[in-house]
Amino acid sequence: MKLEHKTIINLISDYLEKNPEQRFSQALFNLNINQFENQINPEEKEFLLRDIYNDSDEDVVERVKSSIE
Repeated sequence: MKLEHKTIINLISDYLEKNPEQRFSQALFNLNINQFENQINPEEKEFLLRDIYNDSDEDVVERVKSSIE
């Protein structure tokens, strides 16, 4: 497993430990792993999800860390 994968998993795990009332899918949004296409006004795009397929692991790690801070 890549270091970035372990980091992402550990960050999610730590977040869920501190926020047990949240569903897993909520955590993915709250940590900015999954994102709406229009993050400021998601309703303008009818809640379309942004395609994160090509996001690098490093980008995901940075988004998660930024969300936690």
